[in-house]
Amino acid sequence: MLWLCLSFPNLSIDIFSIGDEIKEPVVIVESTNTIIASNNTSQQLGIRNGMALSAAYVLSNFIQVKHRNKNQEIKKLEEVATSLFKYSSQISIRLPSSVLVEIGASIKLFRGTQSLKNQITQTITDLGLHVHTGVSPTPLAAIWFSRYRSNTTAFTINDLSQHLDPLPTSIIESGDISGMQLHDVGIKTIGQLARIPRSAVTQRWGTYALDQLDRAFGKKPDPQPFFSLPENFDSEVSLNLPASSVGELLFGLHRIIQSMTTYLQVKQYGVIQFELSIVNEEKLQHDFKFKLSAPSRNPKHLTHLVQERLNRESIPSRIESIHLRSIQETPLTPSSHSLLPHEEQSELSRSHLIDQLQARVGEKSVYGITVCADHRPEKSWGETIPGLHQHYTKLNHRPSWLLRIPKALTSVSDIPTLRGPLTIIDGPERIETGWWDDQGIKRDYFIALTQDYSQVWIYKDAVSNQWFLHGIFA
Repeated sequence: MLWLCLSFPNLSIDIFSIGDEIKEPVVIVESTNTIIASNNTSQQLGIRNGMALSAAYVLSNFIQVKHRNKNQEIKKLEEVATSLFKYSSQISIRLPSSVLVEIGASIKLFRGTQSLKNQITQTITDLGLHVHTGVSPTPLAAIWFSRYRSNTTAFTINDLSQHLDPLPTSIIESGDISGMQLHDVGIKTIGQLARIPRSAVTQRWGTYALDQLDRAFGKKPDPQPFFSLPENFDSEVSLNLPASSVGELLFGLHRIIQSMTTYLQVKQYGVIQFELSIVNEEKLQHDFKFKLSAPSRNPKHLTHLVQERLNRESIPSRIESIHLRSIQETPLTPSSHSLLPHEEQSELSRSHLIDQLQARVGEKSVYGITVCADHRPEKSWGETIPGLHQHYTKLNHRPSWLLRIPKALTSVSDIPTLRGPLTIIDGPERIETGWWDDQGIKRDYFIALTQDYSQVWIYKDAVSNQWFLHGIFA
């Protein structure tokens, strides 16, 4: 096995989309108001990690303060892990800021270790994160490399010693031993610690240090708990600057929708329903629900739908974060690319058109039509979910265009007129039904020609003897 570890030294900053282009000093603080991360502008002013916020204010009065959100950091690591399933199925999250990927089985497929590392690094960069990497046949050594000797690669167990020995003992920072204790007695590097008799190390510091060394050098198994995809997509992105328009939201929207489509691609699913929430600086949340006519994981299509919907809605000002979660997903098997895929493309275009219309004018304003089991023409059809395939019964001698309310016609000597006398060419067809719901009808229907030879569907009410226009043929 060969492990690639991705460590994110600026994770807390990257989550807030804070980049070097921000001229103001920006810091991330813990609940104790201790600075744990800062951007380049802050560092140029002398602001350092571990500094109290009050001390930082002495250096600048224009500091933007962001509070650390550990839940968002875990979500971001899960997003990273999800995006890496295209490269490997064995992925493990190592808190607080690392992700392990077993790449040994994928090297040949991706044409070499360096090519695979480059593609994985580009995937992480597209997520807006800064990453350090390390490659090793043992997971713990890969973690140490990524944190202390970025871009180090050791292919075999025999290569580990030359790369691990120079590392400081401060990498052993938990358990019943600390790097400071080792440093106090002159043990400054992993190589020095490894050369000390094991019995002496155990007597002085217990077995924890030896356990770490054995796992790092591959002398002891180090099984990893593998990450599995959550049941539904649920993620949040914070904006580096408050947004007050749809245009200012687009970058954040594109990033979070891209994350959802990556998640769906890994699962081989498409989304049917999802919910977008935007939160302003007053922590007021505005929710927008979307329901598609067909499952989709096309980022361009989904982004366009969200943009259309937000353009017709009133959105709050000073938006600070965007939250996206999938409500309903369904399996979406990749299509086999045939030589003549016109039918599939037509179906896809139809569903996309329906979704765009619903996003622009509202879900209730776009619907399909289905046949109902009723002989009364005005009740023989009904609204249905757009795009839903129905079994349609062929109706002979029926126009496709019915008037919502039949139009009364005048008649001369019992000959109906519509911009002149009508010529009856077929009929009558008696329709007598509806007695059970007090909306009964008794009509004789005819097909007639107008003076300009257009075909219309008319009827004579058998009770009132009045003529009506009810439909127009194409």
